[in-house]
Amino acid sequence: MSSTDIIYGRHPVLAALRRAESPLEEVIVAQGVRGAWLNEVRRLARAAGVRLRLQERAALDRACGTPHHQGIMARRGAYVYRTERDLRDRLTELREPALLVAADGLTDPMNLGNLCRSALAAGAHGVIIPKDRAVGVTPAVAKAAAGALEYLPVYRVTNLADCLARLQEAGLVIVGTDPGAAQGLYQADLTGPLVLVIGGEAKGLRPRVRRQCDLVLAIPQAFLQIGSLNAATAGAVALFEIRRQRLNKAVDGKLPAFSKE
Repeated sequence: MSSTDIIYGRHPVLAALRRAESPLEEVIVAQGVRGAWLNEVRRLARAAGVRLRLQERAALDRACGTPHHQGIMARRGAYVYRTERDLRDRLTELREPALLVAADGLTDPMNLGNLCRSALAAGAHGVIIPKDRAVGVTPAVAKAAAGALEYLPVYRVTNLADCLARLQEAGLVIVGTDPGAAQGLYQADLTGPLVLVIGGEAKGLRPRVRRQCDLVLAIPQAFLQIGSLNAATAGAVALFEIRRQRLNKAVDGKLPAFSKE
């Protein structure tokens, strides 16, 4: 059984139980665990027809590969990524300016999981990751995302730069982040359909991906001596600036159309 068959942590498991299209095979709770949340787990498992059983905490430690599972885990089929074709279909259905997040070679599960959580909270319509040389959706990513992956689609593509080029042709603006960029985040109009590209932990945006960007923006920092923000934090700052701008420009509850001009 691959590691992606396991999710753990209270929020991820509860979120999966609430999603009919995310069927679980079983939920396992550590012996001795208590809490009001456990009643909700029992109720949802019963309603979904999912087996619920108890095991010693040490067994959960071994299955999850960590003791930080909060006393609960679940098994299900391996995570199913969406494709670029799925993404194109999704874009045609939107009635608001698209907001996508592309992770350019993130390798830290915590960074990807936290970025996914921020993306969902800020109203993004999906996260794009490359197939190679990057972390995928692992149990640690799902745990860090705290249930966001039950609602936020993850699109895995063979070549991120090529995918961005096709999204650009479809009318989306490609916006990269770089602490050394000349233009600041707060100086740009981010209210239209766009892809926010977050670079990898060590090298930032790869050259070919950077060349694909229409804009490369820096997050203004008061104290530069600490270095750049980590990927998940930079993504959260940029995402909520995008959300702030869109909410401020909303008219009658509808976000405005966007022009690249």
